[in-house]
Amino acid sequence: MIDEFRPRRGAALTLAFMLLLAGGSFWLLKQAQQPEQGASRRPAQGLPDYTMHQFRFTTTRTDGRADYLVEGDQLSHYPDRDETLIQGFRMTRYIDKRQSMFVSSDTANTNADHSQFHLHDHVVLRRPSASDGETLLVTSDYMLVLTNKDIVKSHRPVQAQQGGTTLKGTGMTADSKQQTLTLHSAVSATYLPPDRVRR
Repeated sequence: MIDEFRPRRGAALTLAFMLLLAGGSFWLLKQAQQPEQGASRRPAQGLPDYTMHQFRFTTTRTDGRADYLVEGDQLSHYPDRDETLIQGFRMTRYIDKRQSMFVSSDTANTNADHSQFHLHDHVVLRRPSASDGETLLVTSDYMLVLTNKDIVKSHRPVQAQQGGTTLKGTGMTADSKQQTLTLHSAVSATYLPPDRVRR
């Protein structure tokens, strides 16, 4: 009986060893494949994970009324820095019982909660008069829109024009709620009478 048991025990040990070896090889194969599978799910650093063309989205207030309308030619989101880059940026700010404010630029980037929009190159702020007066037009190469404060700021040279009055300066703050525009430094002004403006 002892002689018959020994060969069977040897075969069982050999089978167990082969199963263990096969299991280890399968585990190593899965470990080697994991980086490749993860890389296929995540975009390479510096590349967007999604892009939209000719897009628009609207933010609303708690009562459901429109707050901001944001449009653009192209939107790309970069997950490595959680930032959104917009080409051909256009924004409309809806103000209660007042004319809407419009802002546009060649490019813009915004943070995750869209509370800050950094506008670059050919930036234009346009705010129609509350009455039938002239539209206020402000231009610069950079502006910062703070949506949760209804403020547009810049530390760069700006030019503001309304009718025959042109103001130039460095740095500005435009407050949508107060309907005010403040230039910070190096301010100069030019005024043309209405009859000369019409010419």
